Amino acid sequence: MECPLVGLGTWQGQYGTEAAQQLEESIIHALHHGYRLIDTAQYYGVEKVVGAAIRKSGVPRSSIIVITKFWSHWHHDPAAALRQSLADLDIDYIDIFMMHWPTLMRKEGVPEPWGAKPDFIDTWTMMEDLVLDESLGLKDKVRGLGVSNFTRKLLEPLLERCRLKPLVNEVELHAMNPNLKLVPWCQEHGIQVISWSTLGSERLNERNQILTHPLFTNIAAKHSCSVGVVSLSWAVQRGVIVIPKSSSLKRIEDNIKLVELSEEEMEEINGAEKTVGRMRLSDTIPGIQYKMPDGRDTILGWTKAEFGWEDEKGEWLC
Repeated sequence: MECPLVGLGTWQGQYGTEAAQQLEESIIHALHHGYRLIDTAQYYGVEKVVGAAIRKSGVPRSSIIVITKFWSHWHHDPAAALRQSLADLDIDYIDIFMMHWPTLMRKEGVPEPWGAKPDFIDTWTMMEDLVLDESLGLKDKVRGLGVSNFTRKLLEPLLERCRLKPLVNEVELHAMNPNLKLVPWCQEHGIQVISWSTLGSERLNERNQILTHPLFTNIAAKHSCSVGVVSLSWAVQRGVIVIPKSSSLKRIEDNIKLVELSEEEMEEINGAEKTVGRMRLSDTIPGIQYKMPDGRDTILGWTKAEFGWEDEKGEWLC
């Protein structure tokens, strides 16, 4: 399956009728201006809005790649998760169905520690059955499978045991966390990387120098483009799919108009973490921070070392 290199993300961080209407308008506008990839997730709470926007756009469903992700409390039953997403999106099939996080969560929302069963490989095996086991009646309901927030540490054992290789791995990727090791490793193993938060995050406010630092603004001025387009172009030139989200219709139009950066500019941005600092946005998302009963601070039950983001000494690995 060949995916467009620029798609539209749908995580808005807000709910309610007004937000839903704004998102629907954004999706329709994007589809009318050439976007053909829509990324969403059960966790975002907007699958119904996404499905409605696709239908209202008038763009043939067959020409749109729809990606959605199931949350960690479904790891024991991805078939039920798929049926839920199909019902909420109200579409006949999903192009890429993804495991949102490798971590396991109880139904009541309590994260399980590293090693709890089913683990991510068990869940992947059940995901493979969605495509391979005709008795489930879901073979024509999903075209491909993927993972999200996986590191090399997690992908290596999965690739050793899988029957179907993940088509994509959607990870946090931006100038303050460029994943200079993970991206080429995934590409060498035939896994397409998708970047979330390529432009940083509104949560960072003044710390989001991706949109304000002279390193980026100077390159933008040289190419007569927005600062955001600089980061999007940098990622795409690395062979990474980007899925910027925006409520601004003008920005949606701009974000698909990429520029060609020079080798020198690419290297500048590759090394930007030395200038603007290094940061993992996952550490700033309130809904996934969790203190375990033993007092450990985790992301959805796992430490950074268990994810493979850092070694035991805190050195970054990706």
